[in-house]
Amino acid sequence: MLTHRGFSACIISEGKPIPEYLAAVVGENPKTISCWIPSEVGKTFTVYWRDEGTKMHSCAFITLDGFVVPGRFLYGEGETWRNGVRSGPHTERPFMFAQGPSLGASEQSMKDAGSIMLKIRLVTLDGSKAANPLQNIPDLNSQSHLGDHCIGYGQEMNTYKQSPITWKVKASDQGSNKSHVTFLFRYRSPGEF
Repeated sequence: MLTHRGFSACIISEGKPIPEYLAAVVGENPKTISCWIPSEVGKTFTVYWRDEGTKMHSCAFITLDGFVVPGRFLYGEGETWRNGVRSGPHTERPFMFAQGPSLGASEQSMKDAGSIMLKIRLVTLDGSKAANPLQNIPDLNSQSHLGDHCIGYGQEMNTYKQSPITWKVKASDQGSNKSHVTFLFRYRSPGEF
């Protein structure tokens, strides 16, 4: 598990953290810590994170090969996770590693291809707003990818009902509109390590 700036994070598959290799703080951006993880086609995964006791509210965003998925809120301590993207008011599609199509570059940015990024912002809760709208989930042919794997989305599954409201936030006094910490998990097939 990576730990940086008061938070910890890892990617879990089949109930266990995926091994992390070459973890390092990114030189040009000291708020970012990155590592390499092996990916296995067809395996679902969960993005897990924990507040180690900042005593500050936080919100997170997850970027999967350039596709941004809302994360969750933490309230100065505790842990949470996200293992899929909303596909309906009562359904979501799980995150999974998939075999990338043998196509060239796509419309999404190649800079985020081959990565799972968790960005955490420190925030002040400022009332409520309407829940995030459902997103158009990308298919494998529209995603950027490096190597032979990419992020896919499994079959739709039932989940808890989406709340009609969420928190409205503003940057905390100690934070900014930028991330307090970013965890960057670069994934590749085990043969590419």
